[in-house]
Formats: sequence, C-alpha cells, structure tokens
Amino acid sequence: MSYEEYDVTSWAEAVANLHTNTAHDPGDARRAYEAMANVWSAYGFQDAPIEVLRMLVNASEVGYMAALNDIRDGDLDSEIEMWRPDLGEH
Repeated sequence: MSYEEYDVTSWAEAVANLHTNTAHDPGDARRAYEAMANVWSAYGFQDAPIEVLRMLVNASEVGYMAALNDIRDGDLDSEIEMWRPDLGEH
C-alpha cells in the first residue's frame, strides 16, 4: 500500500491539532517534549521522513500530556496510591 505525501501531511496536521488541544497547561508541552525527546533519542529511529517523525513524536507527546491531564483531574488517584503507597505517609 502506498500513501501520497498529501496523506502524510494531512495526518501530521491532524496530530498537531490534537497536540495543541491536549496541552491544557503550558508546562505540559515542555514536559512531554523533554520526556519524548529522551525516549526517541534513546530509540534512535531517525530514518523516516521528517514529517513522519514529527507526527510520531507529536502523537507520543499527546499521550504523555493526556496522562498528565488524567493525573491532574484525579482520574488515576487510586492507581497512584497503589503504585506509590508511601505518598500518603508525608
């Protein structure tokens, strides 16, 4: 199956829009960027076209920011307490 450059560009724009709409706190985009930069640089996958790499990194950052939003909203409170029982001791 072959995709046109237009398809990839459209997908990248859609992910970029999702990225913008997921960043509810200004610091979240920075945190997500730093975390994903570390992940992607350790992985070393650099052979894809720049638009594809940008889309993959943006999509990864969206997931990270969505998790931050879940934590901020309290959606993961019971899991956090399970993962980190020592947090309640402070």
